[in-house]
Amino acid sequence: MDKDANYYLKNVLSLAYLGDSVFSLMVREYLVKNHDLKPSGLNKIANSVVCASSQAILLDEIKSDLTDDELEIMLRARNSHNHSKAKHSSVEEYNKATQFEAVIGYIYLKQDFQRLEKIFNKYVVGKL
Repeated sequence: MDKDANYYLKNVLSLAYLGDSVFSLMVREYLVKNHDLKPSGLNKIANSVVCASSQAILLDEIKSDLTDDELEIMLRARNSHNHSKAKHSSVEEYNKATQFEAVIGYIYLKQDFQRLEKIFNKYVVGKL
């Protein structure tokens, strides 16, 4: 594991904070490039994938493809004490979404953009 790198040692909730933004941007960029819809239509599609319940499903789907370092980040996020409340999802979905976002944030900080693209193309594009 690359535990010496600063991005690995970051607080997992901070990684999730970043990962939420990165994932949202990736979804929105894909939609603008690939759909000719008004912003309200784009937003409806984006919200269907960026929500906690969809991210919880995505986490379950990508688990088998995660590297050892990514799995470690996921487990650290699962064991973190997130005091935020889920608005439109169950606590379990919210926690899984946080794990998913932490992994995305970690990969982004590593600047492994090919890895992000691979995960996005394999697991997300079909949902858009």
